[in-house]
Amino acid sequence: MARHIYVHNPFCARKCPYCDFYSVTDHSCVDELYKAAVTEAELLGSVITETTGINSFTDADGIDTVYFGGGTPSLPDSRLITELLAAIKKNFSISKDAEITIEVNPSSVREDKLEDYLKAGFNRISVGIQSLDDEVLKTLGRLHDSKGAVDALMMITASGFTNVSADLITGVPGETLEGIKSDIKTFYELGVKHISTYSLSIEEGTPFFERYSKTLEEFVSPEKEREMYHGTREFLQNLGYETYEISNSALPGYRSIHNSSYWNSCEYFAIGAGAHGYIGDMRYGHKDDVVSYIKEMKTITSKDYKDFFEGSREDLVSLYVEEMLNEDDKMREVPFLRLRTSEGILLDEFRKMFGKEFEDVFADEVESNISKGLLERKERTLRLTRSGLDLANKVIEDFL
Repeated sequence: MARHIYVHNPFCARKCPYCDFYSVTDHSCVDELYKAAVTEAELLGSVITETTGINSFTDADGIDTVYFGGGTPSLPDSRLITELLAAIKKNFSISKDAEITIEVNPSSVREDKLEDYLKAGFNRISVGIQSLDDEVLKTLGRLHDSKGAVDALMMITASGFTNVSADLITGVPGETLEGIKSDIKTFYELGVKHISTYSLSIEEGTPFFERYSKTLEEFVSPEKEREMYHGTREFLQNLGYETYEISNSALPGYRSIHNSSYWNSCEYFAIGAGAHGYIGDMRYGHKDDVVSYIKEMKTITSKDYKDFFEGSREDLVSLYVEEMLNEDDKMREVPFLRLRTSEGILLDEFRKMFGKEFEDVFADEVESNISKGLLERKERTLRLTRSGLDLANKVIEDFL
């Protein structure tokens, strides 16, 4: 079975006004951060067993994955990225057929970096484009323009990457459905195999919250946002992309195995300041603080790390326990995660995991949402209807 590892790069050239992921624009400690991350990979390798982070009930794909996210992983010197990946491959015995992804931004990707990534073993690349409309890009505060984005995609495919993903944000003030379709068509023509389409979310603490929290619907009404969402899905499917999760579509054979591991309730390790993981019964994280992370990795011992994973040590500098999950928590996480997918809740898999029928555990919730037309049974699955997609958060809340 497989292992899954998430690496968080916290560095960005500039903070996008809509983004609430942990990132910093002070790059003075980039080298120290990556040295600390190599140390963490070595520490993990010294304390895990052959079965830590592996669960045969949840891992349907059985393929190792490593995902460098951020932040902007393409911003640091590629040497730092490739040295960390080498440490991860060595200490986790990552298989040769692993899916290894790096996120990049058009403004920081270069031919020499792409060559280094490929040599190191990265075989999937995710490009944060967000739009090919220059006015929308200005609204989003991106550093690239549409030409820069297209040039970056052409450079990436020319370098040898064949598994390429691109991100789009929908529901941005000034955006149109026809513009989104045009962007998707361009991606398709440029060989993009996977497209993530995220509806703009106004997060507290971001500049966009100050700008749009009370006025976004004046620019993009809920009805228009839903029209964009369903129109985008339909257009993607007409081009041959399978919409396998609420925000993700892929050509056959190009689904993100790493992201699918989250929706399948797989366990995963976390490396880096701001990274979060899930091992055994524990969801854990590193503080959103580069300094404390570097400090922790200079002082922590293998015993400290082992004690943390075994639940007998919590007074650490950067690492902390987010929550400990019991069986009821884990059962409720299944609809929380699986209802995002096109397959929905796999009833036979739930019974294998918990020895109980999903529709016995959640009888009232299931019947209520079926009667409202928000859930549907199909063979041995339960999934959202078209109406349910529009009210997905409300349906999922019923199970929590």
